Amino acid sequence: MRRADRNTYRISVETNQAGRFETRIEARFATSRWTLRAYFRAATPERLKSHLQATLRYLQRHEDELWMWGANPADRGLFFEDLLSQSGLELDRRREFPRGALVVTAEPGELFRPLQLAELKRRLAERLAPAPRVAPRAVEALRSSA
Repeated sequence: MRRADRNTYRISVETNQAGRFETRIEARFATSRWTLRAYFRAATPERLKSHLQATLRYLQRHEDELWMWGANPADRGLFFEDLLSQSGLELDRRREFPRGALVVTAEPGELFRPLQLAELKRRLAERLAPAPRVAPRAVEALRSSA
């Protein structure tokens, strides 16, 4: 199967003003050529990772059902948003998607392999790690050497 025939999931994690992690997911389903954008919020990195894993599996298992109720914007009603909210997701109506998003692909109808999920968690941990702090003495040393 060609890479273009695979489902693609783009994931972006940002910190909102309240300090919570807002995770945006753009799922492009190859068989139906449909794109779903959704998001959720998590208070901690651990919660984010577990909820992301559950969300990706939900999107994979319910691809046909989501497509049936959400592909046509005129048909999107309360039922579609209830369907998303069952998994803790909200529909993302924003047009643009952040650059530098993590990308994960899978064959249509197949779940992610454990190795793929482990790699995704590792890459998320790298992005969520706090930036190293520069000690005040190091800053002074830089200034005096210039």
